[in-house]
Amino acid sequence: MYWIIFFVVIVSLAISGYSMAPWVPTRKKDIERVLEILQLNPKEKFLEVGAWDARISSAVARKYPQNSIVGIEMAFPIYFMALTRKLLFGPKNMKLKLGNAFKEDFWKYEAIYVFGMPDKLQKKIIPKFLLEAKKWTKIYSYVFSIPQEYKDNTISYGSEHQAKIHVLEKK
Repeated sequence: MYWIIFFVVIVSLAISGYSMAPWVPTRKKDIERVLEILQLNPKEKFLEVGAWDARISSAVARKYPQNSIVGIEMAFPIYFMALTRKLLFGPKNMKLKLGNAFKEDFWKYEAIYVFGMPDKLQKKIIPKFLLEAKKWTKIYSYVFSIPQEYKDNTISYGSEHQAKIHVLEKK
């Protein structure tokens, strides 16, 4: 029985890691930097793609209690842990979804946060963002840069000793 549970957990984590990025927790100081860079107007919606433990979603929801915050995760064990934490500690304006972010409608959101490997950003996330997102929507990429062909609409934050946060605005 334990082997089956172990197998399900490992397969779930492997699939989600392969689809976007391996789980590397966002450092607390970087969460603070994301919150400084992110500017949501009241009622704007925020999506965290590949939420894992929902650190970013939780922090954004606490800073913007009037906004709708969504974290989507496809690995059931991680989703379950994040959901348990959310149910115990809140915040109430944050929703967690179990599912594939590539099937989520990006047009619903004004800000999208992603930690995804460069190939996934270039081949999946950015094309989906450009196709579906509304004008002026921003995508925030933690660590990995936005492809060069979008550099005119991208601002990068961070010094050489910090993880970069890249912001692409749809114009």
